Amino acid sequence: MTVAASAAASRWPHQEYQLISVQGLSYIPRLPPTAYAILLYMLTQQQPGGLVRATHGELATGLALDRGVISRAMPYLVAARLVYVAGRGRLQLHPMLAAYPTAQDRTAALAALAPEDRLNVGHFEEEYERRLARYQEDKARRKAEQRKAPPRGHLRSV
Repeated sequence: MTVAASAAASRWPHQEYQLISVQGLSYIPRLPPTAYAILLYMLTQQQPGGLVRATHGELATGLALDRGVISRAMPYLVAARLVYVAGRGRLQLHPMLAAYPTAQDRTAALAALAPEDRLNVGHFEEEYERRLARYQEDKARRKAEQRKAPPRGHLRSV
């Protein structure tokens, strides 16, 4: 094994699952640079089918960033439908970006994908902007409601 191959193998922990299509990368909207970095890092850390087992803190450690930077960039990836939050410490890459052990597995996963869930349908850039604006409006509304709520009393120790 060459030095370059061994270095690549150490960065790709699941090297037997290297079947990734670049077709999905053609449909990535304009994202902040941090969101691109997170996406590329997640592509190298995924398990078969695109599951990434990592918390925001673990992603931050892997990218040498603060956890808050990851938390601020993640909504861009979710709005672009490139990443789905499957639970705490579980992030799912879109099937068009995910790695699969075989071409048959990839074909089956894409065939099971609903047509409206594909990245290459419609005006993906405009849909991304709409979803992101809706997320930001919801966030601002929740913050305004929080300010209107009466202040919480001091808690007493028991």
